Amino acid sequence: MKKTVFAVTAIAMLSLAGCIHVDADEHGRDAIYENTEAALRVCGGEGRVKEVTEDGFECLDN
Repeated sequence: MKKTVFAVTAIAMLSLAGCIHVDADEHGRDAIYENTEAALRVCGGEGRVKEVTEDGFECLDN
């Protein structure tokens, strides 16, 4: 009985795994990608970027 319940639970969880929702539309992902690329160039590398959003980016202060 436990094996059956476990199998049914596993199948249910796998079917729900495809239903994960990401709160960003296609434009938002493109904007974040472009802003990340710009931030890496302007700020001077990965360790110098404070935040990247759809609206822009912010570098760490010196």
